[in-house]
Amino acid sequence: MHIGIIEDHQLVRDSFKKLLELHADWEVIIEACNVDQAILAVTLEQPDIFIVDISLNESQTGLTFLTYLNENFPEIKTIVASMHDYEPYVSNALRLGALGYVSKRSASEELIDAVKSVALGKRYISEDVNFALNTQSSVLTMLTNRELEALPLLAKGLNAKQIAQQLEIMPKTAHVHKANIYSKLNVTTSFELLKIAIDAGVIKLDELT
Repeated sequence: MHIGIIEDHQLVRDSFKKLLELHADWEVIIEACNVDQAILAVTLEQPDIFIVDISLNESQTGLTFLTYLNENFPEIKTIVASMHDYEPYVSNALRLGALGYVSKRSASEELIDAVKSVALGKRYISEDVNFALNTQSSVLTMLTNRELEALPLLAKGLNAKQIAQQLEIMPKTAHVHKANIYSKLNVTTSFELLKIAIDAGVIKLDELT
């Protein structure tokens, strides 16, 4: 089986290659540190599976490369290996065609299983990624529907009066929602609330620019 890797840290890239090539019939035929290198390489030779890092030290991310493969080489199966084991990174990667998602924290233990599963056309999400997603989802189940509507507005820094206008409620009610959200999520600052909202996929990073 032929494998490609796009990863900007050479040490990680070398580690993945050594691990994968412990299997006699597996060969890493592409090693790229950025999207342009990976695109050039894959136009010349197509691996069966591509392992993709999301955060690259370039303006283009691994999601850009997933988009390219999905549009031009859909037959190449992809696995994301990333430190970003939370939403919206996971859902975005899966939406762009990734069959596997492995946290770098457990990559050495789970990458082989991911490759085996994805080679058979099966989806593989590492255990710690699943745990992180389930934890993020369970946090928000404590909030009422109205509090869920107020959460992203609070996290973006809107005050009670602005939230009241957007949700068409009284400012006093908006203050109550804020107090309940802060208490239920055990936060004391809008920054802590923003992190929870981003991790849970309630707010996307591009909404903050």
